[in-house]
Amino acid sequence: MDVAQMLAHCQALLQVYSGEMKLKQSFIGVLFGRLAKRKFFGDKPWPQSLPTAREFHVADTRAFETEKQKLVALIERSAAMAPAATAVHPFFGRLKPAEWSRLLWLHLDHHLRQFGV
Repeated sequence: MDVAQMLAHCQALLQVYSGEMKLKQSFIGVLFGRLAKRKFFGDKPWPQSLPTAREFHVADTRAFETEKQKLVALIERSAAMAPAATAVHPFFGRLKPAEWSRLLWLHLDHHLRQFGV
């Protein structure tokens, strides 16, 4: 994944939060999502190469500036709203607003650190 693809990847979680992308919780998420939430929502940085939902994979070529502008717009829009009533994380399931806020921050922080930003 290059930087532009990472920016597009980060948009996907914000699109779930806003209700633009609707997903169901995966079977593995139903089994382990609640248990894993404690680990992932803690204070330790996330490890590299974690699995992700296939809907969040970005394999095609993207333009850095375009993806950056889209991500910034999504962050600004999302900061002014509560999670959509239909927002279901594909692994963790339905989250409370505070959990969504923490997850969005942790996810962006993880990828920005990954690329040294």
